[in-house]
Amino acid sequence: MLLKRIRRGRREESGFTLVELLVSMTIFSLLMGIILSLMVTMMYQAKDNLGRQRAVEQGRLGLAQIDRQIRSGNLILDPSGDLTAGVPSNYSLRIYTQEGGEDLCVQWRVIFYGTSQLGQLEYREWKPADTTTVTPWSRVASNLAKPPVAFSAANSQSWPPFWVDTTLPTGTDAQNIRITLRLGDPDVKAGSKPQVLTSVVTGRNTVFGYPSLTCNTVPTP
Repeated sequence: MLLKRIRRGRREESGFTLVELLVSMTIFSLLMGIILSLMVTMMYQAKDNLGRQRAVEQGRLGLAQIDRQIRSGNLILDPSGDLTAGVPSNYSLRIYTQEGGEDLCVQWRVIFYGTSQLGQLEYREWKPADTTTVTPWSRVASNLAKPPVAFSAANSQSWPPFWVDTTLPTGTDAQNIRITLRLGDPDVKAGSKPQVLTSVVTGRNTVFGYPSLTCNTVPTP
């Protein structure tokens, strides 16, 4: 009887076997791997969201300023023929505006420097009566992406930054200017799609009667 109790006590104090330890460690490692994977995924998602938010805030500021200038504009030059800003067709927009009660020529462009895949939205202005002085280009928004496919009015994935959208009626001689900003961020993970801001602005005063050559001459910086 005493022998049985001693043997039973030894069995109870024997602990885990080597196989049981290995199984426990394997299960623990798998659980830790899953938890770490979820944490990394959540960190990337948070970083992506912050990057997108930064980009969208910059783009909205630029879009709001262009909107005000176009709505107060007397003349909007067709972006498809504007090659005065060192960028391709439909990547620059010139406006003769009276925003703030002052006659101004303003020019916007989306430019990509060097081999960078992300560009900048920039702005400059000059007075119509002074063709000798123009402000330097100032950056309004960063990290703009190019359209992934060639331009086609029917394909929203191809829309360039600025173009005259003739598919929408205006009811007047005014022009509908389609503005599309694709906003990425270098901090987001590879493969993340850019945020797209697009809007159509119709110039309140952009009707025939204003000299088409106004703001046509761009001063040399």
